[in-house]
Amino acid sequence: MSAKTGRNGGARLSRRHRRSRPAPPPLLLLAAAVAGLVAAGGGTAMAVEKDVTLDTDGARTQVSTFGGTVQDVLDSAGVELGEHDAVAPSPDTPVSSGDHVIVRSPRTVTVDLDGHEHVHRVNAATLGEALHQIGLDPQGVELSRDHDTPVPEDGLSVSAERAPRMVVMYDTVRSETRTTGGTVQDVLDSAGVEPGEHDLVSPEPEEPAEPDMVVRVVPVLGAPETEEVVIEAQTVERENPDLPEGEREVVTEPEDGLKEVTTALVLRHGEEVEHELAEEVVTEPVQGLVEVGTKAGEDASAPSPPEGGAAGLDWAGLAECESGGDPAAVNSAGGYYGLYQFSTSTWASVGGSGLPSEASPAEQTRRAQQLYDAVGGNWQSQWPHCGVHLFD
Repeated sequence: MSAKTGRNGGARLSRRHRRSRPAPPPLLLLAAAVAGLVAAGGGTAMAVEKDVTLDTDGARTQVSTFGGTVQDVLDSAGVELGEHDAVAPSPDTPVSSGDHVIVRSPRTVTVDLDGHEHVHRVNAATLGEALHQIGLDPQGVELSRDHDTPVPEDGLSVSAERAPRMVVMYDTVRSETRTTGGTVQDVLDSAGVEPGEHDLVSPEPEEPAEPDMVVRVVPVLGAPETEEVVIEAQTVERENPDLPEGEREVVTEPEDGLKEVTTALVLRHGEEVEHELAEEVVTEPVQGLVEVGTKAGEDASAPSPPEGGAAGLDWAGLAECESGGDPAAVNSAGGYYGLYQFSTSTWASVGGSGLPSEASPAEQTRRAQQLYDAVGGNWQSQWPHCGVHLFD
């Protein structure tokens, strides 16, 4: 390309002077079609002057021309294209006022990528423009120079290191990307994934990015819904040695609590499922307390043991109440076994070995009778609920 006097009068800037200006980002716009105006009545064609922005290797000038094509703009600016120069739009494209024409001459960019040197011929004014032409994702490499670094006529050398590889899983859709960004949000941006307002992102967007990390996005379908849910209060029992055995006294009434639960339909493995997004306790439940008396005392209503001692009692009736008559029964809460629901410690205290539920029915009955005699007939201390059946 060489400078010359413009056809419309006035010396044009030489290419050297044009390059000395600051290099703004290139404006890649296609030229628009332009039509000539025809004078009414006389039938004589009138040329219309157009103002077009010409960006030559990053230096911009305003060019006025009466011509109608990109080539006319170049001619008016005194720019002659070299054999390997690139121009956009093409020279025969019509232009209108306000259009932009870009000219790029060939340059050499040498990239030392991960220790391997690569030489590229590009038509670019800046390193950022060159990256796309040599097939490097600007977000996928960390460079020794800024993207807006000009590429001089004698070429530019930079070192580059590939950014760590990341994966974004949008439900079942996998996207791989590379980025030097420092947060999970940078990873999402690099992968071109924009989560919805309520989508669940893990790790959260503000968390730091890590090499080879997998970011998971669970799509939320529709707006979440919040409802109030009752928290049922529990009641516990506490022994009171001062309260007559078998009596119960309410110390604290239980009070249910309340919580707000937010749920939404989400897409998980391609299926729509309900998912709990958040839970907030509004009021805590109050635990109830009941005291149970353990004080032993004479009970006039209690039946007297029959003559003949323990052997004369209705042990089958007791077994039916305690275990349903099943010698191998095990209490669902654990810790009590056999026909008479012995604990292992009580079983051992009357000479039993192993588990009561593993002994024969005859041995279990014999041990139960031994226990009855050992506590002096105080059946209430051993079978407080079912012991009355011994006297059926």
